[in-house]
Amino acid sequence: MGSIMPTGSIMATLLVVLCSFPACSTPQNLVIHESKALSVVLREMPAGYPSLAPFNYAHMILPKDALAILESVNYDADSIVPFSQRQRQPVFTRLQAEFLAPELSKALNLALPQEVAAFIVSDPENPNQHTKGVAFVHGDELHLIIEELHKPVYRRQGNTYQQQTPRWELLPGDKQRHYTGRPGGKGAITNWVITLLR
Repeated sequence: MGSIMPTGSIMATLLVVLCSFPACSTPQNLVIHESKALSVVLREMPAGYPSLAPFNYAHMILPKDALAILESVNYDADSIVPFSQRQRQPVFTRLQAEFLAPELSKALNLALPQEVAAFIVSDPENPNQHTKGVAFVHGDELHLIIEELHKPVYRRQGNTYQQQTPRWELLPGDKQRHYTGRPGGKGAITNWVITLLR
């Protein structure tokens, strides 16, 4: 007569079998580059953004193309003077763009259809100034979302300096536009810029 397996053992065995299926596995982030000044990781789209996956990575993104796109992205910070003319400022310093471009290119060329390239880049000389965002390719367009843009402005207060965080928005250039959540160009997300790759 065969022995009967205890109920606890049956439950444990069932749990092991169920969690061996892909649906139970936790998605792993793929680290492309990790250093003090730069982090580039392949991961799923962060929560809170419209779901556009699966992404289409049919275009090969060369480092020189990634550099050209990064250098073309500008922003406008709120001016202290009302009604003043918009001042275009580059999102990435030259060093940041040169440092990020090859690793971003590599990430976008390795990405799976459900992955985006998440990055944090800073100047080696100014590690407190960093820019954080995600990038992915959809169709013939490269999408770039800037989540944090740190351009510290220091103000003297006694013996300390305090960082002010200005409000800002990305300014689309040639072959660029904001992502819009509604038809007719309405509902623009001003920290999300799309660049045509063709």
